[in-house]
Amino acid sequence: MKKVFNFFVVAFVLFLISPTVYAGSLNISASSKTVTQGGSVNITVSASGLAGKFSISSSNGNVLSGGASNEWLENESKTYRFTAKSTGSATITVTALDAADSSSNSKFTGSRSVTIQVVKPREKSNNNYLSNLWVDGFSLNPEFSKDQGEYQLEVPAETEKIHIQASKEDSYASVEGTGEFEVSEGDQRFEIKVTSETGKERVYAIVVSVKDENPIVVEMDGASYTVVKRASSLECPSLFEETKVTIQDIEVPGFYNSTSDLTLVGLRGEEGNIFLAMYDSKANTYMKYQPVVAPAFSIVSLPEKPWKDFSKVTFQIGEETYEGYQLHAKSSFVYLYGLRIDTGEKAWYVYDKEEGTLQRYQDEELQDAKETYEKKLEENKKVILLLGGTSIFLLLVVLLLVFTRKPHSKKRKRSTPVVEPEEKKKEEKEEVEEKDEEASTEQKEKEEKKKSSKKKKD
Repeated sequence: MKKVFNFFVVAFVLFLISPTVYAGSLNISASSKTVTQGGSVNITVSASGLAGKFSISSSNGNVLSGGASNEWLENESKTYRFTAKSTGSATITVTALDAADSSSNSKFTGSRSVTIQVVKPREKSNNNYLSNLWVDGFSLNPEFSKDQGEYQLEVPAETEKIHIQASKEDSYASVEGTGEFEVSEGDQRFEIKVTSETGKERVYAIVVSVKDENPIVVEMDGASYTVVKRASSLECPSLFEETKVTIQDIEVPGFYNSTSDLTLVGLRGEEGNIFLAMYDSKANTYMKYQPVVAPAFSIVSLPEKPWKDFSKVTFQIGEETYEGYQLHAKSSFVYLYGLRIDTGEKAWYVYDKEEGTLQRYQDEELQDAKETYEKKLEENKKVILLLGGTSIFLLLVVLLLVFTRKPHSKKRKRSTPVVEPEEKKKEEKEEVEEKDEEASTEQKEKEEKKKSSKKKKD
């Protein structure tokens, strides 16, 4: 009996420690059983414990095209993309062509399939409405209606944050502008934008009024602004430190730079936008703080017109718009008078719009160059005047000589008597006759001389 018991114990232990052998398996799955015409679907084939060649094919290539005809798989999974060419149904099948079970080295045969439906594309939605809009803990005025665009909300003075929530009518639309937002005294406008699947936008707005029992209203550039009293609504700029400023007998948060002696306070516009402004307590004036930032320094533009013939213009650096002066519209250089924040020095600066660089305007060097240019120009003017005067003098001399000189042809005409045509012919005839007589007389004298000389010889 004891031997039998020992036999079963040994057999049980051997069974426990013997390795477990799993048979190979073939599986197929799809990323979606429905696909839109023109889209695609991913088919994953898993050959677990198998090795060999497999085919992955579509029963209707006109509906779904793709796959592989002679794919080697070895205990792995692979994904294949099929393109939906037309509406209909197609079955994707993976078939073992020449495969073996790795666990038993026996031949594996079989196939697995999955059926995919290809449908027409869904028409995109133009719906850009909200189904609801609310602020946690408060009620909108008026109550929400999807066709109502703007709402009012009044909250207590101690309110620092609100949480805006919204739900959309169409699941394919998108919503922007919800979540948690900080608020401070005065009115602030929050916009919630709904964009339909086709890209059409609709804007809902909530104007939140935080009660302020004693608002500080100031004027700047002809508009009214409210001074921000809550420090958490402001961010301290570089080169400044936090301070307290008294305006209309009320202490408000501000920022101060001792080097440039600049004081900044926060102002809020009618639409709730908050910005920093330079505050001059002596003059009780405000000017928007809009530093022009260069790689090595920052300046604050001050109102100062440079020279004659310069025109006031606006120009952009990044997303910010500034004011400056240009000599003419086509110039790429803009001049502005500014206060350097880190040194407190005031000077003219020139901004190159093409290169995007800002540098100090070297007035002394340009003035020297200008004086040199003007000196040379004056010297050239004198040379030109001298040459012009000399040319005019020589021209006058030539003209004088021309007009005072007696022409030779006139003298000839004066020495020649005027003879009538008939008299002239008569005179010519008499001259010819005189010449003939003279010739005849000469001839006679020659003949007589010949005769006399002949007699002498005889």
